[in-house]
Amino acid sequence: MSIAVVGVGSNLGSREASIRAAHALLDARKGIEVTAVSPLYETEPLGPPQPRYLNAAFRLATTLTPIELLRVLIRTEERLGRNRRSTERWGARSLDLDLLWDARGPHESPELRVPHLELEKRSFALTPLLAVAPELQRTYSPLLAQTDGELTPWDRPAHVSSRQRASALEVDVEADALADACALAVQIPPRLGRPLSTLHRAVDSSTSAFADALRDLLRSGFSVQYATVSRRSTTQWMAHFHGVNLAIPLAGDVRLVTTSGATRKFHASMSVDLASL
Repeated sequence: MSIAVVGVGSNLGSREASIRAAHALLDARKGIEVTAVSPLYETEPLGPPQPRYLNAAFRLATTLTPIELLRVLIRTEERLGRNRRSTERWGARSLDLDLLWDARGPHESPELRVPHLELEKRSFALTPLLAVAPELQRTYSPLLAQTDGELTPWDRPAHVSSRQRASALEVDVEADALADACALAVQIPPRLGRPLSTLHRAVDSSTSAFADALRDLLRSGFSVQYATVSRRSTTQWMAHFHGVNLAIPLAGDVRLVTTSGATRKFHASMSVDLASL
């Protein structure tokens, strides 16, 4: 196994849920283990006007070559809604995964350059990198000092709590974005089945439509572990559900209610009837 560090960024849709889902999907891949996750950092975007980013870094233990790892990262971006058809340089994106550093040394090919070409200039990449790879302090701390300096961890992460009884699962989330509140509420414990897979649903931009989509998935035998949400149009969301396909129809009563939060802008309460699961 070798050590590698992947930089993570998201500024569209459910930013925090996208980063959590990327963690889960990478950790489920054969040949990859996510051994550390940095704090989240909120940063100003480069390029054209767009929403602010959440950035982080994952430390991986991996048997994959850098090129093999790159292909996994691209596939993970696509599964989480990344649209690579956009030609806008430094444009907004639902998820960005970059191989920042690899313990096996530099790599340069037409597809990939490691360390990342812009790493030395970006505090939003260097700060999370050093959080998960402190052994690189001597190399990269002087470079970080030449940028905007070390970033302060984001102080607005979502609050997620869950309660599971014999017959029901209840999840409460408080987040600053409605998309994050809904997506993070969908956490049904994993069950035995085929490896993590992804289903995509276009849903109306309402919490009831989101709950209906989840109910339909449970009836198809899909056990949801993570979800992300991006805006498809002014009236629709694109929901990406990630989990295990049991291929056994399940009846499930799903209720999703959103209100104002006590510590964050939105509160989402998800209740799933597990009596038949």
